[in-house]
Amino acid sequence: MFGLFGKNSKALQLIRDSQSIIRSDETAYADRHLVKISEITSSSIQRALNKPDFKTTKGDKTPRWLKEAHRDARKRNDQAALSGTTLAIIFLRAQELGDLAQPACDAIDEFIARWPVVEN
Repeated sequence: MFGLFGKNSKALQLIRDSQSIIRSDETAYADRHLVKISEITSSSIQRALNKPDFKTTKGDKTPRWLKEAHRDARKRNDQAALSGTTLAIIFLRAQELGDLAQPACDAIDEFIARWPVVEN
């Protein structure tokens, strides 16, 4: 019983976080910055899904390389990389929770679709 409430609250937090990050970034940043965030998010998600990293901490399936990229972005104060890696981490954690957190995945997918990477 307690496990259900724990998953439910985690899912709700992921949904709130994804919506909050997307809303604040779309309000604050120019289009080119949003495209960069979208690119980082998309490529990080694809890499994590295509090449599972078995070097994760117990109970957390977020790849170590993604956590390190997030930490590095925070240290460098690189807002695009920080938002992109954060959204990727939220997406992966939401996928682990399944249907409860699907709105978080949907919001991130919609963000990526709204700000597609333009190939030169």
